[in-house]
Amino acid sequence: MVSPEMSDIELEMLKLRKLRELERKLKTSTQKTETVKEDPFEVVGRMLVGRGKEVLEAARLQFPEATDIIINGLATLIKNGKIKEPISGELLHEIFRAFGYDIRLETKIVFKEHGKVKSLAEKLKEEL
Repeated sequence: MVSPEMSDIELEMLKLRKLRELERKLKTSTQKTETVKEDPFEVVGRMLVGRGKEVLEAARLQFPEATDIIINGLATLIKNGKIKEPISGELLHEIFRAFGYDIRLETKIVFKEHGKVKSLAEKLKEEL
């Protein structure tokens, strides 16, 4: 015969087991949603080296919709482990060019003479 005390203990143990299982499920589901909510620009930004961030910002300003699509694709490849190497500015620029988006970057020509940095305009003024 089962005493009423024994069934109460079993019931409490069963409740505790169910509560632990629910906590575990909740914890794993929140971890999954955290990884899903990760911003693709942050994922790609961590892989950029050199002038990569400069190219990305120029692309966002010049072609915002195309940049979103390309960066989402790159972020997916990075998350899936298909891209493991850092992405240089030159490589990112070539990726955009491959899709037909020529990103214009600010370019400066400077000269170093006697420890001083001079722009192209300053250099030409001196020589004329």
